[in-house]
Amino acid sequence: MAGKGPSNPYFFTARNEVLQVQFDTLTETVPADLDAMAVLAESYASSLRDLGIRSETAMMVKDRAHLLSFYLNRAEEGVEDLETLLAEQDLNDRVEAACKLTLGDIYVFEGMIWDASLLFSQIVLDFKDDPLGHEAKFRNARVSYYGGDFNWAQSQLNALKASTSKLISNDAIDLSLLITDNFNLDTLTTPMEMFARADLLNMQRRFDEAQATLDSLQTDHPGHALEDEILMMSADMFLEQGRVDTAMALYREVVDLHFDDITGDDALFRLADLTHHALGDQVTAKDLYEQLLFDFPGSLHAVEARKRFRDLRGDELE
Repeated sequence: MAGKGPSNPYFFTARNEVLQVQFDTLTETVPADLDAMAVLAESYASSLRDLGIRSETAMMVKDRAHLLSFYLNRAEEGVEDLETLLAEQDLNDRVEAACKLTLGDIYVFEGMIWDASLLFSQIVLDFKDDPLGHEAKFRNARVSYYGGDFNWAQSQLNALKASTSKLISNDAIDLSLLITDNFNLDTLTTPMEMFARADLLNMQRRFDEAQATLDSLQTDHPGHALEDEILMMSADMFLEQGRVDTAMALYREVVDLHFDDITGDDALFRLADLTHHALGDQVTAKDLYEQLLFDFPGSLHAVEARKRFRDLRGDELE
């Protein structure tokens, strides 16, 4: 029987899983708890000092680099750590690809979008018919979208949807719909280019610049079809900055005024979720979940909304 410590074959996995649970929780929390992320980044650093940077600890390096780059203003350190790791010769192919995906995301965050595209293209070539390759192809399509090459982005998304409808992410579907609804039928490309620029700034957490770009878009092109997407992005950014009331007011505006647009169910679900968890108003939340089930039965949120509605109604007690 294997002992405890590094001699146990599951030691590295267990050490990583403990940190992974915290990582997943913190990166899914909105707004981000930057103090907790700084503590977790140091926990990763401590583990890496104990265990060394090696193939078995590669995922720790990857996740720490994500925290450093996206939340803690230490992207240069994150990039250096990942590039050092990728120079190692003994990395598992799939682990190496996962690290490249994160490094590519950091390149985008730092404005190096074409460097990111080259990295994503390597993964697409190495993992053509694999979920890793599909993920890289989506991220490459998103890079093209950020750069204003919407036709190329759409062609990549169409190929992705044709190759594997089950594995394509909700994000890829959303991006495809965004381009289809707001670019393909529009003879004027400037509004979509401005929106994509704001979206990149949002991804880079440059919220003030993103909002200024959206404001200019609305001023220059009032009543454009992108209006509901503009409201949604603004709401998401306010939520990320902890301004819950402002975000909820904008989600409500989308539900009330843009009911038939593709963002309607997203706005309603987020409004219900915030009413449920941020405000603790279970009665109103139950009604909002029920509204989503009736008004958007085919929504990607329907399964979760039904579960929450039944919980709030007390079905488990019957």
